[in-house]
Amino acid sequence: MDLNTLLHRAENLTNEAKAECELPRVERTLQQVLQATTELHSRVTQTGTGTGKDIQAHILLGSRGVDLPKLNQKLEALSARKTFEPLDVIKVDTDVSTFLKSERENAILSVIEDTNKNISDTVSKQKWTQLNSDWNEEKTRLLDALIAPSQNFIDLQRLPEHYTLNACSTPRCCLDPLELLYADELRLYNELLLRGSQRPNLVQKFAQLSARFGDVRLTDMWALLACMTQLGELQHGDPIKTRQQKPEFVLHAKAYLERRYKVYMCSLVGTSYANNSYQLVLAYVSHRFSAQQTIGLVDTVCGRPLWPLVYYGLRCGAADTAVDFLREAGPSHEEFAQLIADRNAGEINSRIENQLRLQYANKIRNSTDAYKKAVYCILLGCDSNEVHGEVAKTIDDFLWIKLAMIHPGDAAGYGKLQSLILEKYGEKYFNAGEQWNLYFSTLALTGQFEAAIEFLARKESTRAHAVHMAIALHELGLLGGARSVSQPLLSIDIVDPQPLRRFNLARLIRQYVHRFERLETMEALHYFFTLRCLRDPRGRNMFLTCVCDLLVGSGVLDTSIFDIIFGKQQTGQEQDSVQGGLFRQFDCPEFDTRTVAALVAEELVQRGNFEMAVRLYEMAGKYTLAIKHISILMAQVVQLPTFESSHRTRLGQEAHRFAQLLNSDSIEVEPKFKASFLLLLQLMTFFDLYADEKFNAALELLQRTNLMPNSADDVQVCLANVKRLSGEVIKVLPDVMVGAMEITQRQYQQQKVGKDYSIDQTQVQILRQRAKALSNMAASMPYRLPYETNRRLMQLELMMQ
Repeated sequence: MDLNTLLHRAENLTNEAKAECELPRVERTLQQVLQATTELHSRVTQTGTGTGKDIQAHILLGSRGVDLPKLNQKLEALSARKTFEPLDVIKVDTDVSTFLKSERENAILSVIEDTNKNISDTVSKQKWTQLNSDWNEEKTRLLDALIAPSQNFIDLQRLPEHYTLNACSTPRCCLDPLELLYADELRLYNELLLRGSQRPNLVQKFAQLSARFGDVRLTDMWALLACMTQLGELQHGDPIKTRQQKPEFVLHAKAYLERRYKVYMCSLVGTSYANNSYQLVLAYVSHRFSAQQTIGLVDTVCGRPLWPLVYYGLRCGAADTAVDFLREAGPSHEEFAQLIADRNAGEINSRIENQLRLQYANKIRNSTDAYKKAVYCILLGCDSNEVHGEVAKTIDDFLWIKLAMIHPGDAAGYGKLQSLILEKYGEKYFNAGEQWNLYFSTLALTGQFEAAIEFLARKESTRAHAVHMAIALHELGLLGGARSVSQPLLSIDIVDPQPLRRFNLARLIRQYVHRFERLETMEALHYFFTLRCLRDPRGRNMFLTCVCDLLVGSGVLDTSIFDIIFGKQQTGQEQDSVQGGLFRQFDCPEFDTRTVAALVAEELVQRGNFEMAVRLYEMAGKYTLAIKHISILMAQVVQLPTFESSHRTRLGQEAHRFAQLLNSDSIEVEPKFKASFLLLLQLMTFFDLYADEKFNAALELLQRTNLMPNSADDVQVCLANVKRLSGEVIKVLPDVMVGAMEITQRQYQQQKVGKDYSIDQTQVQILRQRAKALSNMAASMPYRLPYETNRRLMQLELMMQ
């Protein structure tokens, strides 16, 4: 094709376009066409905007023949909002069928909605319950792994432990010499209480004992407790609620620190000044302050700075000496001297106090004499947050200043000081790991006995002292006990004044005694006796509970612990023949050996140890329960063969002893339990005769029980007797029926080999009738017999046909 032809065709196409198009022709240059194409391309292919996405959707669906605008209109017309909404209220003119249909649909939808809501609530509740349970388990696992005191509830039940002892070794005491001293002193204290003697002060007893420990730190700690607990009489009620209001604790702590400081002053200047406080303070201040050290100190007396003399006079407990120094200094200090004199006499002069407070605010606050500021703050309670670091060089000085600023009955100020020591400063500040005696003393001086004892109880080396401090304070009524014995060792009660804690004495003693309770049983009982005033969660006496747990836990492997606690029963004797026993020395009006024996027996019954429970029930005088449980045991072994030293043999001997007691009317037992026991004893004798092949005697005994028939006429009578039997006897009946049938079959075989035919036939007929009666009774029993029993009875009966 040449160029001319191509030109003609292009002109023809142009003419046709002009003829078909009614719009004016638009002429564009190539640059304009390129720009328009670029704009169109960018509009079609742009992404990230709704318009671009719509265009792409139109192109995609349009290529498949879908009209997207029309499809959008149809989708907008659809609505799922009313799918599960209640139907519209039926208009008045609706017919009955439509109304009922609407009501039915509304009811169904309402049920569906309620069900969905309940399912959702249930699932949410179960989810949170499981989540809390998982968190509690994780918390328990973490707390158990901590060395510090755990807030976890410890399970007090103990599993049996296995011991391997060398037969040639000699017994060794589990307590070290120091612990033995504590245990002996506690035993003497308990013996005085049990004899009804006057209750001694156990803190004072242990404080005197501490002189034999050879450790000055322990002696000082016990002396501190002895000083803090001089309240004159036994405290009753909750000590936590009353401790903050008692001024004695603050006064005793001050007095203890003052005595200690006086001893310290005498150690520096000589003991010759011990009886003259005035000369002691003068000598101490002269020894402590040189000419350079008095710079900044105002006022002097006798050539020495006045306010250090006043401060150290107060610090060593010599308030009269401080008054003397002030009065010697001149009349300008008379008001302050009068204030100290009034305070020492227990009086309050509000006028002088207000004047001195105003003077402190205007002048003394900015004074360069740190001792003068300290004395003003101590007596007037000014600037309670001031540390007075230039005066208080030790923790004892700091505590004395804080305690001296607390007025009697100022519970809020006392609580702030306790919080400052326990919560703000805490163990880290005092380096409690190394200076444990200092931290203990600081807590005890601020009346926080529970936190102090719990701190000592963490370390193995000081746990024994913590145990006996807790016992001594508990006996005086000064230890804040936990609300429940199952709580942690140290706990917080939201109703108590802050920051006081509660201490679980029962948990500490059980942890301490667990180490030696099986080998040093006497000492363990004396420690448990200190818990006699506490109750376990079931309301039982905690002393009895601890003894019960000791017996039940240890008696699993070694029953000799029962003989140690209760005494050993003499062979061949009747009731009340038990001699000895450690627990008898603790008998008192509140509880005795019978009480704890019954408690232990109940626990043993729950654990399935009926044999020992029978013995303890007898010791407790509960003979009905003893007969009941020995009957349960007999029902398990009545049909078994007898061997020497077997369980059946032991039960048989015990049963015959009880039978003698019943026949002699020495004990009283409920009739139904007595009848079941005696019947089981007869059946045991029946099986003994059967094993010895004394068949006639066995059948005679069985006939006296009226349990097995001899003929068809006796079946109904025997069935009526069976219905009145207890469960223990009914368990034995299948074996009794088999035994009776086997005796009958053996007698039948003996008759078959007899010589007198007429006599043999009569006896054989009687034996067959008895076998038939036994089979009929087995078929008519109101209880289902074991398959083996029915099979054996049928087999024996067929052998006699």
